Amino acid sequence: MQTILAILVCGAAFFFGGKPERIIAATWLICFDGLPWLKNWWTGESMQLVGVDPFAAAMDLLAGAIFVAVALYANRNYPLWIAGMQLMAITAHMARGFSEIISPIAYNVLVVVPGWFQLVFLAIGLFRHIRREQLYGRYRDWRVVGGRPPTNLPFDTSGASAGSLLPGQTSWRDELK
Repeated sequence: MQTILAILVCGAAFFFGGKPERIIAATWLICFDGLPWLKNWWTGESMQLVGVDPFAAAMDLLAGAIFVAVALYANRNYPLWIAGMQLMAITAHMARGFSEIISPIAYNVLVVVPGWFQLVFLAIGLFRHIRREQLYGRYRDWRVVGGRPPTNLPFDTSGASAGSLLPGQTSWRDELK
């Protein structure tokens, strides 16, 4: 059921989303659906619950690195929640590695449940992205670095930073508060 939801949400992200949505969707499909399916097909083994599953831990670390990078630079807030959920899954692998007391069921829950929340956050973030584009038009995918708006964008960036506004002038972001 999670795979079906992931394909639907990630497909919508590829079709309607910007670059951050597409990167998150591609990471999800590759790290959590594609490569595990390929590993299961090749070796016939699914996720190991007795100890730390090295393949699942590696996929979680890779996805975590990508999600954190997107969260830090995307001009969106929801990737922070997705990255936070991924850090919880990575912490579950570490906890299982440090302590044999953690049951296999608890380990599985701690690794799998954040994925459901990630898909919900991606769906909500995608919905808000679509709505924002309908209300205000196209906007930047990535945050402004160094306090200056990029100059090579194909659309107006006059309200891109507080320093570029004249006194008394507002940007579309002022209406979002």
